[in-house]
Amino acid sequence: MRGLRLCAVLVLLGVLSACQSTSILERQSILVALAYDAKEDRTFQVTGTFIEAEPEAQESSHTISVEAETSKGARRKMNQMLPYTVAAGQTRVILLDRDMFRFKMLNEIEVLSRDPFFGDMINIAIVDGSPGELLKHKYEEYSNIATSLNSLLEHNTKMNWVPSMTLHDFTRSRGINRIDLAIPLIKKEEEEVILSSLALIHRDQIVGEATPNEGFFLKTLKGTDTPYLYELNIKKKDMQESGMDRYLLQDTDTVKVVFNVTKSKGKIKLVDKKDIKFNTVVDIDIDIQEVSQRYNFTESGAINALEHQLMIELSKQLQQFLDKLRKVNSDCVGFGEIYRSRVGNSEVVEEKWEEMFPQSTINGQVTIKVIRTGIIE
Repeated sequence: MRGLRLCAVLVLLGVLSACQSTSILERQSILVALAYDAKEDRTFQVTGTFIEAEPEAQESSHTISVEAETSKGARRKMNQMLPYTVAAGQTRVILLDRDMFRFKMLNEIEVLSRDPFFGDMINIAIVDGSPGELLKHKYEEYSNIATSLNSLLEHNTKMNWVPSMTLHDFTRSRGINRIDLAIPLIKKEEEEVILSSLALIHRDQIVGEATPNEGFFLKTLKGTDTPYLYELNIKKKDMQESGMDRYLLQDTDTVKVVFNVTKSKGKIKLVDKKDIKFNTVVDIDIDIQEVSQRYNFTESGAINALEHQLMIELSKQLQQFLDKLRKVNSDCVGFGEIYRSRVGNSEVVEEKWEEMFPQSTINGQVTIKVIRTGIIE
């Protein structure tokens, strides 16, 4: 009997505690996204998108903006405008404008990593335009732009060409051994929000941009097996070296080839310490998805010619990307880390790498193996 009473009391306590937890959750404002527009006077326009866990709410989210000198100051002002206290640890996306880099105001973002209110795995992106306006716009396609942005970044980081850029990655790159970054760049095109490119960073300044194809090379060279749908336009006059033109069944000036990268691996080797020379290789397995002109896959040598031509074209694009990194002096791949690990004197190399990297030689090559052509055949 006494045991039954004890069980009944425990069940009742469980029910009451559950009700209490639900009540507390419903009295919180959940900050999903945070946007920073920098100003010349070194203040910010900080915009936040919130969700209230309230059954009777008519909208799934709403957005407010405040002017502040610090993130904590912005949060204090936002709390004064909200019906409930802002919940900690729920932010998913931080958006920055280009002026955050131009005015060198990134320390405020690094400070967030030491604030227990924020988690380390928040996605960071740059907006081409005003990030605050991007959050405040009423979209026809998105019921909650903040969660849609997070899904966009998460999906393309895990399954596409976008390298990881979380608050943890951002803070680590600005540590003792400073690493140049490649940060996702977001654009608003009418009612759509798209990932357009990567902003290449050097010493907290945006020095260039990388295309999606170059983002694929970057992720692969940094050690991530990256699935990617690649589109390539090949001019007929360039096919003579591989012999691919002999297997075309139609006369044409240009052929588009679409293929899916099913496996990728990047290798970097320091081959000359004195002259700072690297060899890079990207090995990929592909499935051919589309060839815009009729191609005789059944004839002997046709697939080898296609592989050879694709290797020529992609090696050329990889080399252009590596040359771009040296030209803008953004070592987002991490050649400096490889060099320091091989030659020692890491402090000396760290100080001089900014001058050494543009003078280095980096050779790029892509090797390709066609696994399937069944879709075309």
